[in-house]
Amino acid sequence: MRQHWISTEQEQRMDVLGELKPSTKHIWIGLHGYGQLVEFFQRTFRDLATEDRAFVFPQAPHKFYINGVSGRVGASWMTKDERLKDIENQKKYLTTVINWAHAKAPSTPIHVLAFSQGVATIIRFLGHSPARISTLLAWAGSWPPDASEENVKALSKINFQGWFGDEDEFISRQKQIEIQAHYKDKFELDLAVSLYKGGHKFDKVILKSEIERLEQIIP
Repeated sequence: MRQHWISTEQEQRMDVLGELKPSTKHIWIGLHGYGQLVEFFQRTFRDLATEDRAFVFPQAPHKFYINGVSGRVGASWMTKDERLKDIENQKKYLTTVINWAHAKAPSTPIHVLAFSQGVATIIRFLGHSPARISTLLAWAGSWPPDASEENVKALSKINFQGWFGDEDEFISRQKQIEIQAHYKDKFELDLAVSLYKGGHKFDKVILKSEIERLEQIIP
């Protein structure tokens, strides 16, 4: 058997809250977690879109049934199968998303807010963005242990804030500590991290406060 790879052109869903225009002051690219769809993910942010702030939510390309072969549908950024190819495809996809948003508001700072699986996805993309990413708000997601030299260099320059839940059912406190130690020991990155009370979900009060705070810091 011979394995081949071909390039194809596809369309992917992307939801937008707020208006993308030259006068927009802040663009937030929002990456959802495993098993989520942007249709539902973006609802958390509806009250946060303003005249000056817009959100762009690209949907992960791999869709599947959450349970069995019917019913609720979710999406994933990647799986272990052909993971390196998925990572390369993620870079192409997110490059298209950021180019699209940047073209509509060329002078507007671009921030990224990532949840769960979206965190590893965006960290692997850092250093490959066609436009500068000012901020990364990483919420309840693991950081990839195999971050590349480009990823690490970009992380060292970005305005980064991580948040973990003290009762996260997917990322234990021990795992959170190990993640931070790994980045400090291997990559010499002592990234800012805070804890919220709760599990694998957003704290909407903290989320609103952090978005407003981080918009004031443009590295």
